[in-house]
Order: sequence, then C-alpha cells, then structure tokens
Amino acid sequence: MSMRIGMIAPPWFPLPPQRYGGIEFVVSLLTEGLVARGHDVTLFASGDSRTRARLSAVFSRAPFEQMEGGG
Repeated sequence: MSMRIGMIAPPWFPLPPQRYGGIEFVVSLLTEGLVARGHDVTLFASGDSRTRARLSAVFSRAPFEQMEGGG
C-alpha cells in the first residue's frame, strides 16, 4: 500500500546536507527511504536540494548556503 507523504525540512541548508545538518540529514534519509519503498513523497525544502522525491521549493536556494558561498 502506497501513501502520499509530505516531508518538511528546515530551509536553511539544502538536502542532503554537505557539512552541517542533524535534522536535515534525518529528513533526507527518511525521504529517500520512503521513496525507495514506493511511497509518493513531496519534500518541502530549499530548491537546491537533491532528492528522488517531488521537490516543492520554499526558497530557490538555501539562505545559509548563499551566505557561505558568497552568493
């Protein structure tokens, strides 16, 4: 039985996190695991996140990544 699931991630860093990210890492692992099991998952996160789920961007890019990356 497949479920429709919405996952909400803090928008400050893209998923999966490159350096920082306790909560972001867990949300990413759960999201990818649910997709792998055949569920219809929508991830609400920054637009520069990488996922196999449907991505609904709350920001085009993660705000903290813009500050750290200069842009």
